[in-house]
Order: sequence, then C-alpha cells, then structure tokens
Amino acid sequence: MYSACAALVHCPGGGADGAVPSTLRADRPGAGSVAELRCRVSRVAARDPDLPPGQRPGAGFPRFGASVWRPPPRGVAGDSLRISGDVELPGALDVGALAELDRQRRVGDLHCVTSWSKVDLEWQGVAFRELWERLLVPRFRPAEGVAWVVFFGADGYRATLTLEDALDRSVLLADRLDGEPLGVAHGAPLRLVTPGHYGYKSVKHVTGLGLLRRAPKALPLGLEHRRGRVALEERHAFLPPWLVRWPYRLLIPGVAAAQRRSLSLADYAGRPTQLERVLPRSDASELHQRWLAASVEESWAALLATTAREVRLLGPLMALRRLPAWLLRRSAGGGKAATPLFGALQQAGFVQVAEEPGREIVFAVIGRFWSPIGNRPVRGINDLADFAGFDEPGYAKAAISFLARREGAGTRLLTETRVLGTDAVARRRFLRYWRLVRPGSGAIRRSWLAAIGRRVAGGRRLPG
Repeated sequence: MYSACAALVHCPGGGADGAVPSTLRADRPGAGSVAELRCRVSRVAARDPDLPPGQRPGAGFPRFGASVWRPPPRGVAGDSLRISGDVELPGALDVGALAELDRQRRVGDLHCVTSWSKVDLEWQGVAFRELWERLLVPRFRPAEGVAWVVFFGADGYRATLTLEDALDRSVLLADRLDGEPLGVAHGAPLRLVTPGHYGYKSVKHVTGLGLLRRAPKALPLGLEHRRGRVALEERHAFLPPWLVRWPYRLLIPGVAAAQRRSLSLADYAGRPTQLERVLPRSDASELHQRWLAASVEESWAALLATTAREVRLLGPLMALRRLPAWLLRRSAGGGKAATPLFGALQQAGFVQVAEEPGREIVFAVIGRFWSPIGNRPVRGINDLADFAGFDEPGYAKAAISFLARREGAGTRLLTETRVLGTDAVARRRFLRYWRLVRPGSGAIRRSWLAAIGRRVAGGRRLPG
C-alpha cells in the first residue's frame, strides 16, 4: 500500500539564504531552485493552469493514505527521531533540538496521486536542508556516498526520497497546518511536506530517518516510483500516467470511506489505553470493531467465554497456516476447539501483560512469526517488563488487545493487533509475511467479533 497525497509547494522565493521564503505562483518565478522549476513546469503543462497534469479540484481535505484499514496512531509522543542506516553514530535525535532551527512557512497545493488536489494550504515547520546541515551531519556523521533518505512513520508506513530531492530548500518537516498544530488526521506531531512529489513520498507521524548509500527495495507492483515527481506525472514506477489515472480515480470513494471509518475508530481512544503502554509504535497493525446490543458487562463476559469452535474461520485458516509445518513434519501446535480463545492464546505462548478489568485486556508474544514451521513464539516472557525490555535482533514483538466502550444503548468492542520488528531485517521479513497473511488475519478477527455478537444476540447463559 502507499500514501496517496502529496504536497506541491508554491515556488519559494526571497533572499539568497532562503530563510524567509515568499509565496509565489507560476507567473512570479523565484531564484531558480529545483522546486521552483517543478512548480513552473507543472503549471504550464497542466490542462488547468492552476493544477498539474491530470489533477482535479478535490472536495475538502480528508486524511487519505496508506493506513486504510487502521486508525491513525495514537499516543505518538514525538519526543525523538530514530536516526539509522549508513551513519557512524546511529541513535535518537531529541525533537526539542528542532527548536534550534529557523521556522519556515510554505503555502502550496497538495496533490493526491489518485488525481484530486487541495490548493493553498499553509505549512509551518523546519527545512530538512537545515536539519541535515546543522543536526544530522555533525551529530550522526552520515557515511560518504549517502544518496537516499527513508522517512519512517508511526503508522508503519515509510517512503524514500533521493538526498538531492530531500535537500531542496522547500522540503519541510511540518508541525502546523493553516496556523494550527497538526491534527492526528494529517500527521501529528510531525509530517513530511515534499514539494513536487506525490503523497506516497509524504510521510505522516514521522518517527525516524534512515540515511542510505543504496536505494532501498521499492514497494511491489511498481506502486512506488523512485522519484514520484508531480510535474513529470510519475504516478507509477513503469506504467504511463494516462493508463493509471482512471484506475486510481476509482479508488477514491472506497479509500475515503475507509479513512473516515478509521478516524471514527480513533475517536474511541479518548484516553490512553493499556495497548499504548505495551506497544506504543508498530511496523504493522490492524483494528476491527463491532457494536453489540448489550451492556459492557455482558459483552465482556461473552468475550471471555467465546471458544475457538465458535470462530467459524479460525479452524480452516489456522489449518492452512500450519500446512508448511505439516509438510516439513514439524509440529506447529494447535489449541483445543472447546477452549476459550484467551486460554488458547496462552497455550500458544501469549502472555497477559496488561488489563483494566472489564474494559481492556492485552496479550503479548515475541517470535519469528514468518517461520514456515508455525506461528509459535520462540522467546518466552513473563510480564510487561520482559516484553518491553526485549531488543534482541531478528525477532518481532506482537500485542493484541480487546477494548470495550459504552456507546449509546450498547457496547463498542474493538480489537487491535500491533507488531514491531526489533531490527531492520526482522521488520522486512515480517512485512513480507504480513502482506501474505493480512487478509486471513483480518478475517479471523472479524469472525471472532461476530462469534461474540452471536453469543450476545443468542442469549446464551454467560459465565457469572
């Protein structure tokens, strides 16, 4: 998946040092920067003189991006940026250090790769060029030949810019939009604003930077163009832009609806959750919900009592997952159908690490889930301290929570799963595996919620 929006900032001008840029249109060219050239080319080439090629005015300014099936990350503290890759001194950069840099203002248009645009947005933040020169180079010492910058988001998304593009003086790490602090819908607390690029280069909720000498592996199916420049209509890695415009436009209603749903789910996190304590950030996550016509107490009792047998898709999908282990004649385990599912989780090695009785419960596990011999943990933990402190390379840390909230005359029941790799290798391996199992994983969780709903609706006698 990829993020679908981009910021094309109006051509910056001003003094030679670029410290106080002005807002320019195509008929007011600036001093000749790369961003200015892109801006002028896009305006001239567009059928609509106010928009780049293939773009149309959009209705409103929705959140629109990679996290289609999950809400924006909650509880992103934004206190540091992880700096990794080909650097002599990898580590964390205190976000407070950004206050040492000059504040910048850019007014520009935001262009979605699916062809809608929002014009005249005002971004405020710090220039990446100044961040590079004053903080990244002296503190972390990038290796000679670094040519790529990977931006990591708290929602598990990442995108890559060439260092040349990132150092353009109009590229920002922004924390304000239209005079107000960024909201969660648009990337709080810090997001990338990338002039001249479609939004699969524009990362929300920025938590880290990777500085690399070689280009990282691109997203599959050509979904990530190496440059993604709006002026050249680089919508796809190898397909011509005219061929993908209409297919992309067809995605707009479905993605917009999914994003509205994900934001509504985020609204249920009105106060910090136990899951935020257990795993505040992740490389991959999914969230599902169901409204139940029952009290919180009744819904929670049904949740605790639901068995594996009642989750109709669990048996077939888990049998499919265990098939490689069976072919290799290696045991992959398997719980008893009559066991309550929380008990089955514990039999499989999950450990309860947090709970707010009757409202939220969190289980956690550490393993190499991509292993063909079975989705079983290979590292034992006893409590939250063990889980939080584990950082051995080559593993993934997973947490699954259930949360009940009163809503109207019933209960909103949500389940969220988060996974975080302990290093870059584990992250890549898990994300490859995740692309394969994500549909089945979501189906199991929806089936689980449906089973709980049937218990409530069927009036079964619940344990007291």
